[in-house]
Amino acid sequence: MGFQLKIFLFVLTVWGVGFQGIPKLKKTKLTDQITVSLPEDFHPMTDDEIAAKYFVSRKPTASFSSADRVADFSFNQTTTPGRQQDLAMLKDFFKSGIRSNFTKVDFIQEGVVQINERDFIVLEYTAELRDEDPNSANKGITRQYSYIVYTTIRNKVNVMAFNCPVQVREHWQPIAKEVMNSIKISGK
Repeated sequence: MGFQLKIFLFVLTVWGVGFQGIPKLKKTKLTDQITVSLPEDFHPMTDDEIAAKYFVSRKPTASFSSADRVADFSFNQTTTPGRQQDLAMLKDFFKSGIRSNFTKVDFIQEGVVQINERDFIVLEYTAELRDEDPNSANKGITRQYSYIVYTTIRNKVNVMAFNCPVQVREHWQPIAKEVMNSIKISGK
């Protein structure tokens, strides 16, 4: 293979990867203290979208979805008490809760990491939920990719989650990491 052809293929590869990489992110204010950068095409979810996607009694503090409604990011200020020095212990508690909500869970990453000078629990995983209810109309298996971070602010746990179907994980996983690494919290 000629040198010029190798250069051409290299440039073509780099050019193609650039167009398929991380989309442009836009800084989004979640609270007076917290910002995160989300893909530009993410929009706030309506109450109906939240109700259809999240089966919880209390809706998240903020929820955003991709234009095609495939991937979403949510933020929740909880009433769960916690301190920064408790994060290692809280990680096991949250990990156990995740395991109990799904039929099968494979953790990709778990631990306590620093993001922009603040400690966060990181739980990144794929999960499977089988509908085993004999009376259910929704038979089958749901597979999900999730990248969740937890931290404490004013001794309360705050949760940020990026979710999408496993089938599109390859596309969204690097974006989820960029989003989570963009979290900024001012003050204590």
